[in-house]
Amino acid sequence: MKFLSQLIPANLQEEKQKFFADNTYNPRFIYTEAVPQHKLEKYPVPDPKLVLLAEKIVAAHHEEVIDERGNADPDRFLSNEEVTLKSIQFLKIHGLDQKIKIKWSSSFITRATMNEEFLKLKSDAVFTEKDTISMLFHEVGTHALRRLNYEQQPWFLKKKKFGFSDYLETEEGLAVLHGLLATTNKSLFSTAVRFLAVEKGLTMTFAELWQYLEPYFPNHERRWTAVLRQKRGVQDTRNPSVFMKDALYFSGSVRMARWLDRHNYDLTGLYFGKISSKDVGKARELNAGYLPKLPIFYLADKEKYISGIKEIIKKNFCRLFFEKKFKASSNISRILCER
Repeated sequence: MKFLSQLIPANLQEEKQKFFADNTYNPRFIYTEAVPQHKLEKYPVPDPKLVLLAEKIVAAHHEEVIDERGNADPDRFLSNEEVTLKSIQFLKIHGLDQKIKIKWSSSFITRATMNEEFLKLKSDAVFTEKDTISMLFHEVGTHALRRLNYEQQPWFLKKKKFGFSDYLETEEGLAVLHGLLATTNKSLFSTAVRFLAVEKGLTMTFAELWQYLEPYFPNHERRWTAVLRQKRGVQDTRNPSVFMKDALYFSGSVRMARWLDRHNYDLTGLYFGKISSKDVGKARELNAGYLPKLPIFYLADKEKYISGIKEIIKKNFCRLFFEKKFKASSNISRILCER
């Protein structure tokens, strides 16, 4: 069983009903297979400098994002059939429509996820047209294409032998940036909140984390998913343990924005496979002359792509991190107050 599938509790719906009846209850999850604790905690503890940046983003964008959610036009919601059709069209553009199939299920924890065979979509999730395009840029335009290129490499399934680094922070960070390109609001707000949820979840129970996230996720279903993402894999959620993978989405997005800024916004090397940005040089050396398949949103208009990434950097104060302006504690309060 794949590790992420292992993290879906067998009694998820029963515990959800208990929690919704009493928000002070801490769910006790049962898993089909035992989840090794070291796998939950293998990701690094959130960087304090990035915690400061996340707090700044959340404080600056909170009201704007909440207002935007409240003003959403219900006529823009797509049916599952419409989402499927748009997904197939996007897959076809990239030559992936025969390789990857669409799978819907209410049992999925996240709205969308990708593996070698399926684009998995949560059947009771809500997708607008922009949500759908954002999801496709993230899942197909990043994850699926990097996987497709990886399969063509001499190090395919041999990354350890060739000395490649862990790629997950690069992978998820790049996917977050690409998902934002399809949105009007280029805020990293949701990713920053999830990053802070990891940091808080290290000392909070399920119920305490639920209360902490209330200002950011007024909708109970969205908040349930946000808390569950942190506590999946944990049996007794009274214990302040947490699945720390979610921290990589924010840390990765900021670090990949920095990488793109320093490398002329050239995606080519990053698409040699599922590799870390640290290994781009090695990948090029091992397969000189290889031309990776790149996403349509990059190929069709590179200037628009660059402009979008620059807008993300500016809106989310990323240069404070790029330029290491968080290094001195005496400057932190001043930086956080600057707008």
